[in-house]
Amino acid sequence: MKQDRRNEILVAAREVLAEDGLEATKVSKIVKRAGVAQGTFYLYFPSKTSVITALAQEMLESVLVAIRRETEGLQTFEEVVSRGISAACYQMGEYRDVFAILNNGGGVVEDPLEWEKLFEPFYRLVEQMLFQFQSKGEVDPLINPSLAGRYVVSMVEQAVEDCYIYRTDILVEDYIANVTHFIKKALRAN
Repeated sequence: MKQDRRNEILVAAREVLAEDGLEATKVSKIVKRAGVAQGTFYLYFPSKTSVITALAQEMLESVLVAIRRETEGLQTFEEVVSRGISAACYQMGEYRDVFAILNNGGGVVEDPLEWEKLFEPFYRLVEQMLFQFQSKGEVDPLINPSLAGRYVVSMVEQAVEDCYIYRTDILVEDYIANVTHFIKKALRAN
């Protein structure tokens, strides 16, 4: 029941944020849309900012699930990169309505280190994949998987940001193809 109520508030918050934008969104409108009392909102979220963090976490968890689903059982570096990047880009596109707000915490998250923690599962996943493909001889052995994992995540995030916020005139497929090619070329063993 509590999780359902929390989800109802998140759905309402996403709708209101998409309609009104960050600055104009009011907690009073979110609770009205969710059909809950304002006090109920604050039982689940201490502030409007915490709703943004929760929505970003929801988006990122769905992206992680999509990447894992699409890369499960794949055997080559080429396949994993292609399918993983595609899954990430398309899944983040499901949040296109609020992506500009969720991207980097909408510029309102007070603790950047807390925001950074949302990306830790991605860094670990890519690091593990890179290590795995280094051991198979498909990824350059001189590359540090931990650092390269962060670079890959940042590059994909930047491509999605460009695609869904700044350069919406370029097709998502073009972003996927270019980022995929760049990452494969940069990390591939000679």
